[in-house]
Amino acid sequence: MTDVAILIVTMDTREDVLACLESVAGQDRVGEILVLDNASRDGTAAAIRERHPGVTVIEQAHRAGFGANNNTLVRASSAPYVYLLNPDTVSDPGSTAALAAHLDANPAVAAVGPRVVFGDGRTQDSAWRFPSPAVCWRGALTLGRGGITQSGGTRPRRVDWLMASALMLRREALLSAGLFDERYFMYSEETDLARRLAAAGFELHWTPAARVVHHQGRSSATVPERRLVEEWRGRHRYWRTHHSTAGARIAALGLATQFALLGLAGTLLRRLPARLRPVDVPASGPATWRRAARFALLGPRGPGLSELASGTAEPARSATPPDPRG
Repeated sequence: MTDVAILIVTMDTREDVLACLESVAGQDRVGEILVLDNASRDGTAAAIRERHPGVTVIEQAHRAGFGANNNTLVRASSAPYVYLLNPDTVSDPGSTAALAAHLDANPAVAAVGPRVVFGDGRTQDSAWRFPSPAVCWRGALTLGRGGITQSGGTRPRRVDWLMASALMLRREALLSAGLFDERYFMYSEETDLARRLAAAGFELHWTPAARVVHHQGRSSATVPERRLVEEWRGRHRYWRTHHSTAGARIAALGLATQFALLGLAGTLLRRLPARLRPVDVPASGPATWRRAARFALLGPRGPGLSELASGTAEPARSATPPDPRG
């Protein structure tokens, strides 16, 4: 049976995407592999065609967002299951078939995600509760440790939303709920999609039966400030879409409180000798958390990843009036 389409979006990550393709090539259930090259300048498309001639490569002259690019791949493929993979992932043997088998056995499940680990083997959180006002304040009161993460354990489980760096979707469910909302350039688009899938009556699951290694953030590691701006744009858009004005404000205040407390705690811990710190605090941690608190409270300011892609220095103008919260 070959009923899975592997869909990968890449941008200047030639060696990563070649390793990703190597890990899925020949896996059971894979019927087609499509790669959208998001205007790379490092010879990615030519390298894929040389090393993996059976892969369909779509060369795109402009740079679009995560949701828009994956929508293009979904429309260009035909398999009943679509498996979204970041180019900086490496899949364990048998992982694709394990995810497909989970969808086979659970017709009400629209999407399933694998266990995700970092390159050094540490488990990476990959499923969470929806960021409702109540959940955001639970995070504030517990510094993000109050049962918000839903991935983990030894058994499959139902979750609210899953990280799209490795996510298998049932095409029929995806089309019925609608593809990714392309107003999100990057970040929170998978949360929005999960919310719409749940509203349509579908479930989302996480399973440890499949494992994927994720070398997180390589494509945006050199522009952390722009990444942070784009991340908070997505959060605010999600709240405005799925909650009332008051609810969106309450959720934002919850996360602002959480990150402000993290920033304060990180600053105090950094003042202790390293041998006395109960946890390791990155040097940039306190400043990043304080900036996140400001972005949560006031909305992000400055150019993000979308401006980097379009070559503009200022935030792109929206077709709708700007929200005063950002």
